[in-house]
Amino acid sequence: MSSYTLPLFLFAMALLACTPTVSADGDDLLDYVKTIEPLTIRRSPLACPLPVVGQACPEENVFWYFKCCGNIADQCCFRLQDWVTVLLLFLAVCTILSIIINCVRCFCCA
Repeated sequence: MSSYTLPLFLFAMALLACTPTVSADGDDLLDYVKTIEPLTIRRSPLACPLPVVGQACPEENVFWYFKCCGNIADQCCFRLQDWVTVLLLFLAVCTILSIIINCVRCFCCA
C-alpha cells in the first residue's frame, strides 16, 4: 500500500463532503435529463428578454452557451454545452469507481 493512498482517499471524501448539494425538484431534473442532446451545439439568444430592450448575451462556442434566466428572464446565464456535461459526468463516475476499486483492492489484498 502506497503512503499516498490514505491521504488521497481522505482528501476525496472531504471534497465530496464539502460539495454543495443541488436542490432541484424531481420534475425539473427529469426534464433537464430528457432535453440533453450531446450531439447538438446549443445557441445563445441575441439578448434577454428581447433583442431591442434586453441585455446582450455573449456568443456561444463549442464549450458553452448562454441562456435567459432570472425572474423575468432578463439575465444571460452561463451554461455548458450538453456534450461537456456528459463528459464531466462520465469522468466523475470513472474517478469514483476507480477510488472504490482501489480501496477494495487495498483492503482485500493487503
